[in-house]
Amino acid sequence: MKTYKEEIRKAVDDVICDCCGRSTNTMNMGPSWAELNATWGYGSVNDGVQYDIELCESCFSSVIDFIKKKRKQTLGPFKYPYNYDPLNGKSYL
Repeated sequence: MKTYKEEIRKAVDDVICDCCGRSTNTMNMGPSWAELNATWGYGSVNDGVQYDIELCESCFSSVIDFIKKKRKQTLGPFKYPYNYDPLNGKSYL
């Protein structure tokens, strides 16, 4: 015999971009967004500060472009020193 219980679950209906304030819903397929998370540890200037930021695809691309430009200013014309560049992303499809 099967017994059942009622559950109340929350499902993400929409995510609003923390940068531009737009909805991340795309073509009736539900929200599509990126998360940037950071937790600063003991001894840092931001000790105990945590960031949880949701971004739309456009704002995320802008952030990645900014980081790439900043890195190029810091490293100069040299190639990224490791085999895998995390700013290029990985394709999982």
